[in-house]
Amino acid sequence: MASESEPPPPPEASPPPPPSSAPPPPPSSSHTAASEAIPLTRSSLHTKLRAYELKRRTAYESKLSSSSLYWRAFRSLLNDSLVETSKADLLLKGWCHVTEQYGRGMKSLSEFCVEKTGVVVLDEKRKKKMVEEMGEKSSGEWGDEKCAGMVQRLAQSAGSVGGQYEEMVKFLKEQVLPELSGLHDNMKSELSIMEKLGDSIMNELESAEQEVCSAWDAYYNKSMEYSGQSSEALKARSKGAQTGTNPDPNAAIECSDVWIDEMRYRMAVAFLSSTWEKCSAELSKLFSNLKNAECDRRNRIKELLIKAAQRQERLWLGLPSTIQPVLKELIEWPMEKKLVEEDVQSSIRARAQSILKEETEHKKVSETKPKPNGLTGVDQNEGNFELSSPLVSDLMSKAKVIEKRSGLMGAWKVTLGVVTSDNFLQLFELPSNSKLQPGSAPEVAFQNLIPPVIVPTHEIARAGGMKYPSTKHWFDYLVPSESIALPNSMVVFKDDKTPMFEISETVLTSGASKMFTKTLNRKVLLRAITRQEAEDFVKALKGGS
Repeated sequence: MASESEPPPPPEASPPPPPSSAPPPPPSSSHTAASEAIPLTRSSLHTKLRAYELKRRTAYESKLSSSSLYWRAFRSLLNDSLVETSKADLLLKGWCHVTEQYGRGMKSLSEFCVEKTGVVVLDEKRKKKMVEEMGEKSSGEWGDEKCAGMVQRLAQSAGSVGGQYEEMVKFLKEQVLPELSGLHDNMKSELSIMEKLGDSIMNELESAEQEVCSAWDAYYNKSMEYSGQSSEALKARSKGAQTGTNPDPNAAIECSDVWIDEMRYRMAVAFLSSTWEKCSAELSKLFSNLKNAECDRRNRIKELLIKAAQRQERLWLGLPSTIQPVLKELIEWPMEKKLVEEDVQSSIRARAQSILKEETEHKKVSETKPKPNGLTGVDQNEGNFELSSPLVSDLMSKAKVIEKRSGLMGAWKVTLGVVTSDNFLQLFELPSNSKLQPGSAPEVAFQNLIPPVIVPTHEIARAGGMKYPSTKHWFDYLVPSESIALPNSMVVFKDDKTPMFEISETVLTSGASKMFTKTLNRKVLLRAITRQEAEDFVKALKGGS
């Protein structure tokens, strides 16, 4: 952020871009090979992720703050533009009303409809009665013919002036006021849409950032929990699945998987990056539409004011010194688009500076904001890398697209199986609309678990379908359908030839169930494409390479 005396320059065509991090692409075979050839230790990976999160958070907080500041400045300009248009509308309506009243008054003067106190009568019934009374008295009170002629000619001139004012009123009501009122109403409607759209986009960005921070906290806490375990517990967790038919219920241990939280953090970063990219495009369109609308508004107001002023000039021809300076100023008002845009930009900059100054003056002095979990004392320079897919994480050892069936009558479902370094088997059921088959590339299957990022757009706002944040259901398919602790499990093949194998897991009971039994047993039947692939996957389940 710039200093208080000089805020940073506003964006020309779009809001500040997000940091360079992008959604993690599917890892290439060369990348995977390199990762397997030079594995990072768990501690080294944790250190690098801490550095990455600190660097990412510093960059995003600055850009989010800058975008929020300029959006508020744009909103201030929009509201002031609406007020300005409303003032122009009220000015000409009042002008029309006063002109109409004056014209009617001059007409009444021409008909001698004036009270003895000098108040002009405008009520039509009262005027009719006064005209009739004046006709009855005219023969005895108007004096000689010459004097009557002079008074009559003066009255006729008043009537002529009243007629000119009536023409002026007709012109304003037919050619100026409808367009000006329509401009005001249309702008009010557009302003409501633009405000909702801009607020929705900013909410979307803030929500995506909060999701990353929440995912980071979950990962950091789980990682600290893992590192704090005793050597005996870590040794017990390092076992793979056992070979046999019935798992030993007394050998069951408490297990947790750091990879799940790390995967969610990585995907939250990917979601944030994609959200920034799409929201930046929508903000760019919104700011461009705003500038065009503001240019059109100013140009149209100028045209309508000139029309009213020119028509008034004809009426006030005897008072050129009153109207000509205003008319000259309106005509000389520069309306080249470049100059108007520079004026708009200058106005936004001044408003942003004013908002920043006001917030600084009213902001209470508070203690320095503490660093988020795990980011104290971290060197940001170590986080200068692009976060990659969870499938290349050092917390994952094997991934394969297989089939799963729960129960004897259950249907086979295409599933992505992931064996993690914490000796868990995580099973992700692919969406029903997925066309993938067993044996497909794990990277492609994982991408099918990720829904498209949808951010507020101008079209959605117009249709009234604005809903945010979209993070609410973004991770629905990234939650495992089955999470099996391998140290508490046994895996066996159904026979010597088929690629089907069964995993039987001993699950520790919780709650009221502990009163009846310590453990429960659950089974999952899995199937690979070939026997060789099944044996390879079972080897990974048992802790093999």
